[in-house]
Amino acid sequence: MRADRVRLQEKELFAKVEPPCPYFGTCGGCTLQDLAYADQLILKQQRLLGLLGTLDPTLTVEVEGLEDPWRYRNKAELTFSESPEGAITLGYHAARSFWRIVDIEDCLLLPESVSAILQDVRRLAQQSGQPPYHPRTHQGFFRHLVIRASHATGKLLIMLVTTQGQRTLIEQMAQTLCERHPAVTSVYWGVNAKVADVATPDSLQLIRGEPYLEDRIGALALALHPLNFLQPTPRQAQQLYARMAAWASDSPSGVCWDLYCGIGLIAFTLAPKFRTVYGIDCDAQNLELARLNAQHNAITNVEFQVGRVEDLLANKRFWLIEAKPDLIVVDPPRCGLHAGVLASLLAARPRQILYLSCNVQALVRDLGELLNSFPRYRLCRAAAFDLFPHTDHLEVLTLLERA
Repeated sequence: MRADRVRLQEKELFAKVEPPCPYFGTCGGCTLQDLAYADQLILKQQRLLGLLGTLDPTLTVEVEGLEDPWRYRNKAELTFSESPEGAITLGYHAARSFWRIVDIEDCLLLPESVSAILQDVRRLAQQSGQPPYHPRTHQGFFRHLVIRASHATGKLLIMLVTTQGQRTLIEQMAQTLCERHPAVTSVYWGVNAKVADVATPDSLQLIRGEPYLEDRIGALALALHPLNFLQPTPRQAQQLYARMAAWASDSPSGVCWDLYCGIGLIAFTLAPKFRTVYGIDCDAQNLELARLNAQHNAITNVEFQVGRVEDLLANKRFWLIEAKPDLIVVDPPRCGLHAGVLASLLAARPRQILYLSCNVQALVRDLGELLNSFPRYRLCRAAAFDLFPHTDHLEVLTLLERA
């Protein structure tokens, strides 16, 4: 039976509520908004236990939810399109559709200040006379709008992604948006000349304002860029990182590996517990920010290396002798761990492994490999954090210890 059919049957066991969003059922985003939030958490817990239970039927996991599951997201990524009448639209992909975009006036997951900007950007794009990009014909100018919001300061960073040309137009739009919305402190212009319809540009220019958006996660001060990854829910992210620190054993003379480290938040969180934390990420821009944020927070015992994790760990002399770890943290992409990375984890024989995942199926697959290989590991703890209320997604943290 198809996975989406199974999910629908599971959902049908709960009483329905009236979804507050007028786009529910049309927009492809919030698939659980017709359930009470408490029921969403129960459903996610049941699904999670059904999968983790294949590894340990006695395991118990609580799903930690948000006090207020609305207006929680710190980033919006929207797509330009065109209505049948020829007007520019701006919104999210429709449910089960790559081509159709649902025109959004307000998203209940975004801060109200962000929704106000959506309306102005749509109007300015329409007035420009430039058409939206069409993924079928590969013609047009406006492609994506990305907005980052700082929950600490209320400030906003905007990135307009287009095809080539029209810098003067982008400068005019940036000036108008900054004048009408004082919270906007940065406007970037990204150019994507590729066929792939993604919001990751080939080139990026700061058009107006500050190069970084300042934010905080707990005690950590952060400088953010348009393209770097950050968990979408700052309050839940703070709880998640605190849990990782609580589970990690102190090793003042020891070493920790933070694999797929991004801008270094996990490395910074665990740095007080170790002599050295090594962070690895394949994105040089992520590590540029990681080093900058380490300086901002006076953290001096974290070192970062750029490259694919499976490639860098092939240097066994360094990683298994000079930097032999007491703890390895992995936070891989949705596809999970590369076979070479799994082999390197087992070869390193750390006392503890913390595995953070947004894809429970990949997590269970990789844990199965670690639990049934040599050296033996046991699954000690698991916790889940609802970083994505009203959606099917869930962030899961597990702790493995060497038997």
